[in-house]
Amino acid sequence: MRIIKSYFSLFVLFTICIISLNAQEIDTTRAKGDSLLNKITNIDAKLKKISTKDTTKGFSAPLVIDTAYLNDILEESMKPLRDENGLLLFDHEWTPFDANVSFRDTVILEPAFLPVVFDGKIIPSDLKFEKKDSVKRNNEFRLISPDQTFEKDLEKVDQIQNIRRKYYMANPQKVKLNALEFGEGPVIKQDIVKKKSPFEELLSADNTIDIAAPNIEKTSIKSIYWIKNGSHRLDLSQHNFSEHWPGDNNFNLYSEHKINLNYKKQKVYWNNLIEWRLSLQRMKPKEEDDSKRKDINVLDDLLRTYSTFGIEAFKNWSYSSNLELKTPLFNKFSGDTRQRAFLSPFELNLGVGMTYNKEIVSKIDKYRKFNISINLPVLSLNYKNVRSDEVNVGQFGIEEGYSSKLDYGSTFNINMSYSRNRYTNFTSRVHYFTNYDRVYMEWENSLNFKLNSYFTTSLYFYLKFDDAVGGRNQSTDRWARYLSYYQRLGFGLYYNW
Repeated sequence: MRIIKSYFSLFVLFTICIISLNAQEIDTTRAKGDSLLNKITNIDAKLKKISTKDTTKGFSAPLVIDTAYLNDILEESMKPLRDENGLLLFDHEWTPFDANVSFRDTVILEPAFLPVVFDGKIIPSDLKFEKKDSVKRNNEFRLISPDQTFEKDLEKVDQIQNIRRKYYMANPQKVKLNALEFGEGPVIKQDIVKKKSPFEELLSADNTIDIAAPNIEKTSIKSIYWIKNGSHRLDLSQHNFSEHWPGDNNFNLYSEHKINLNYKKQKVYWNNLIEWRLSLQRMKPKEEDDSKRKDINVLDDLLRTYSTFGIEAFKNWSYSSNLELKTPLFNKFSGDTRQRAFLSPFELNLGVGMTYNKEIVSKIDKYRKFNISINLPVLSLNYKNVRSDEVNVGQFGIEEGYSSKLDYGSTFNINMSYSRNRYTNFTSRVHYFTNYDRVYMEWENSLNFKLNSYFTTSLYFYLKFDDAVGGRNQSTDRWARYLSYYQRLGFGLYYNW
């Protein structure tokens, strides 16, 4: 029993000794930490005293401070805190990491204790050339108190920058570091910890798809000077009259083809139009004995080419020359009389003058367009020739006994087109020639209604005036001889490209 009591007494004594030793070590560490904190506070107060001075009124060089006093402060503050390599000094080993390990998000540095580095900034950032107010306004209105903002921290940063700037301006021989020569320093050891997200494993693909850019062959873009387009039409119509109604039963077939070949390079242009139209009528004879024979009558037959060569002058005007050729291709009869044949007549018109072109496109609807072209050949030549001897030359203004006629004068041409929308289109053409003694005029109009991309309904009207037809001495039905017209209403196929 005595032995047990003696062991218990020794154990209590040993425990009391350990507790006293730990308490003594904690007090020592706490005292060292308090002394370190007091030194930092004293250094901050001394720096504030140095940086309270300001420059005089107006612009002047930075104020030079007492460098000896500043060096004493820095040397006194740096000795107990850092060694010759700039590392912090502590008397106890409290950290489990190496001395060269640093944490980018946890290290707190006091800029005043860092080595002085020349950064090239000599002039203060808040430099002003205006006079400062001698009276400081303390009653400025503020929505937020400065104590709740970063204003004090920013003022402290400015104070430290001013102190460092004044130091390397007053002691350039002691500044051995230049920020302009710094590069990326070597890293002894760096461990990057990546944040993990539970969604990375849930939203992941088993097989990734590699997307590679296709190899596209490079081609050079060439300028296009020729523009080609055209339109084609085929209309059908049938006329059937009763027994007591005057007229002949007939079946009409109308075909029209237009091809445009236009050239444009800078200010030079050359427009070409090739037009061919043909209207055929199938007649049923009245005689019963001749009921097996079917007559084909040509109502309209024309092959026409129109070319304009021009050079742009100013705005919408250009210097131009035009050439027009037209002739029928097939024979046309009125009873037993031949009215037309190939190259009978053959008409040529050549002129030199000015041309005006204008196109207006609606801002609301891109299909609503208006185009007009006015050609004014002030000097013009008009030539007519009838090759066939069976065709009467008098109906073309050629005197009896001659097969051709040449006139000099002036020509006036107007080509106009208007599209209300993509389904409605109106075109008109006026050709006027005069030799200052006689007049020849053509007026052609066409109104088209598109049902879709292939079917259309058209209304066509053609009027011609020629006061050289039939001779001037005849006064009977004078205007009936001079004027002739042709109209047509059709429905059929239509295609343009």
